[in-house]
Amino acid sequence: MSTQELLKLAKKHSNISLTEAEYQINNLVNKRFPFVKLDMSIPHIMGVINITPDSFYKTSQINNLNKLNKIFREMINNGASIIDVGGESSRPGAEKISIFEEKSRVIDPIKHLKNYKEDFLISLDSRNLSTMKKCHNLGVDIFNDITAFKAKNKIDFIKKTAKPIIIMHMQKEPINMQINPTYSFAPIDIYKFFSKKIIDLIEAGVKKSNIVIDPGIGFGKTLSDNLNILKYLTLFHGLGVPILIGISRKSLIRDLVMDDYKLRGKNKKDISPSKRLSGSLAFAIYAYMCGVQILRTHDVFETKQALICQQSLDL
Repeated sequence: MSTQELLKLAKKHSNISLTEAEYQINNLVNKRFPFVKLDMSIPHIMGVINITPDSFYKTSQINNLNKLNKIFREMINNGASIIDVGGESSRPGAEKISIFEEKSRVIDPIKHLKNYKEDFLISLDSRNLSTMKKCHNLGVDIFNDITAFKAKNKIDFIKKTAKPIIIMHMQKEPINMQINPTYSFAPIDIYKFFSKKIIDLIEAGVKKSNIVIDPGIGFGKTLSDNLNILKYLTLFHGLGVPILIGISRKSLIRDLVMDDYKLRGKNKKDISPSKRLSGSLAFAIYAYMCGVQILRTHDVFETKQALICQQSLDL
């Protein structure tokens, strides 16, 4: 229906519905504020750097500064606006490590990255306040928390530092998040989660322009949940903040391809993360076509190339 028809129907239902409809429309049409210094009217690529020995994608694991330097320089040269550094794996079934261990993994790499003068931002992928505080002192630009800053002391820290944040949706914890995740309907449940979270953060003193949301593909979701989130991805623009999608090399791609093999009566044992690039690019372009502003990926060169080709066809 048209905007006017929606407002007329909402008004007929109740004044509360009309107010909500007006709010949603404003969120959809209003220009997004810059996130840090990035223009949110164009897509940006976030390159993933895992300082972990147990990341689900072995090729992305980095265990020395020489490899870090090589991969980082390639990501920036190939078009990454943000480098996301994490010292704790959040793959399904991953056990929580000590904060000491996490710090020991990320501090030197972040110091190393800060020595370069290239135009890029550093994001810290961490759920631990102590690590956030230490890395804030090192000059990290963005904090990316898979627990969506649910602890009050983390919100107080973000308010005090005025740092931009990425809030992700996840059911339970990485160690058990894939054990029977349950939703009424994942896109709506997650939308409601973010709607409340954004209001709570703003009321606590966090600027709306400092918030990006990540629906958390693969974090406490079934195959059906993940697909529904992607099918209804544009719904999340109604929140009025930029969207980040991280689907690079994830098991969703394996599950879809394995199902296809079964339907064709073919025997296939597995589709490893190293064989999921094509699926990653397909979903990345779909997310871009849905207006997603930040694409989180292990494969910056390939994702940027796919974006360039797609943008050449945009009218």
